[in-house]
Amino acid sequence: MTLTLPPQVEEAARRVQALLEEAKAQGLLLEYRLDDFSGEPFPGVGGLAFYPKGTSEEAVDALREAFRDIEDALEVGVAVILVPHDREA
Repeated sequence: MTLTLPPQVEEAARRVQALLEEAKAQGLLLEYRLDDFSGEPFPGVGGLAFYPKGTSEEAVDALREAFRDIEDALEVGVAVILVPHDREA
């Protein structure tokens, strides 16, 4: 049985992945994993992203704000946990 997600969840997943790929290309993120797409009981996207220790708090806050913008635009939850990591980009 294939799970069909609401269109806004699929769109949120696409936007979050694009945002994370852009952040990774810019060296803000080391790696990430998106692994929780759900339609019930609360629609949303989840995952984990690692950024280099020493990254400016402003840069990390900008990424968090972009997640909130996606949430607001599509009325879904975005729960990507941002974790500092010792490894260099």
